[in-house]
Amino acid sequence: MKYFENLLHSIKELPIFDVHSHISIDQPQCRDLSDILFYHFMRRELYSAGLKDDNYLVSNTPFEERIGEFFKYKPLVENTTTFWCIKKILNDIYHVTDGDIRPDNWKDLQQQIIQKGRDFSYPKSILNRMNAQCSLICENHWSQEGLARNQFLIPLYEDLDLFHFDPTRNLSLLDLIAKEYGGLPENSDQAQQSIYDFFKKKSQSGIRYFTAFISSAFHLIKPVSGQINEIYDKKKTVTQLSAEENHILFTWLFYSYLEALQSIGTPAQFVIGAYWARPGMRYGESYVWNNHQLSLDLVEVFKDFPKISMSLMFASLSMAQEFTIIARMLPNVSLLGFWWHTLIPNIIEQLISQRIESLPSNKWIAIATDAYSVEWAYGKVSLVLHCLARVLSQKVEEGYFTEKTAIEYARRILYENPQEIYQLKLD
Repeated sequence: MKYFENLLHSIKELPIFDVHSHISIDQPQCRDLSDILFYHFMRRELYSAGLKDDNYLVSNTPFEERIGEFFKYKPLVENTTTFWCIKKILNDIYHVTDGDIRPDNWKDLQQQIIQKGRDFSYPKSILNRMNAQCSLICENHWSQEGLARNQFLIPLYEDLDLFHFDPTRNLSLLDLIAKEYGGLPENSDQAQQSIYDFFKKKSQSGIRYFTAFISSAFHLIKPVSGQINEIYDKKKTVTQLSAEENHILFTWLFYSYLEALQSIGTPAQFVIGAYWARPGMRYGESYVWNNHQLSLDLVEVFKDFPKISMSLMFASLSMAQEFTIIARMLPNVSLLGFWWHTLIPNIIEQLISQRIESLPSNKWIAIATDAYSVEWAYGKVSLVLHCLARVLSQKVEEGYFTEKTAIEYARRILYENPQEIYQLKLD
């Protein structure tokens, strides 16, 4: 494309914010080569290609034997987006020519990564390389030492075992409250107060961001007068709820949570459209999970809380138009990044083009890496910027943008929008 290289160069110079990652506060960089090569995306692809047991890759077996299995199946996965990211990481950060990891060069690379893994200053240098101002990191606890050392990593509270809105799971926000306060409150009013107290306490401790999973099994049924008291009492006795009662309970929990956030004055981040971590599923195994009624249910919820900024990240391309139109219609709803099964260049470029053509420029954020290390954040950011430059260069060629307006647009979705939507104020 005529304008691609110039636009990519200009975009790489722009500052960015990453508003959803899983980077460890105590070990932000990779410990060794396995953290790069055996990232869970790649593990699933190697297993799909024929590797008998992907858990073997992260076992206590000597690394030389494990990487031997990787090389055995490597030719079958070199075409994937995940492998593109690996090559980008190895080439740009660790100076492996063309990112070509081979049986004759991996040992030197392994020693280099292990050495860098002990360097406390190294993670910030990688973020500086991609002009990342900070990353919001998902966890339910953080060491104070790590927070003090890595001030570019900001807590984003997540506990997807307990903190979700999924009526098909055995645990819920009530279990989170019971764990925090030593048991369930006496009645539903006290439970609602405990939910508010929990998130207020987190906010006062310095945690200003929260992310939760909204299941495609969620169905909005608002309780009528007194109904939630009966359902709550029934839930406390561990009696099995009916399907309708369960939907009412989760609707009430959802609204209780949003009322707490409204009082705190913080945005709500949600992930939607994936199915994972279920009985019988392997580590990293996940699928797209759609329910087109969900979008209409969420419209009602979002309209009931117009003062809360709702930031949505979804794993399903088939959900894209629904949520794009919601963001187009409602001022408090914005879209976020490219989550899980949408992190594929063809899909990323479709979504970028759709958002450019459908949404006001302040209604979405480009970067939410979901990465587990600063190296993998670099790889994913590189992928998104590459796709963004391709789409923008096509728009310039078509006369949709000038080069100047294309770069201004990129700055907005990479830097200005996350600052505004997440109220990020950095020194």
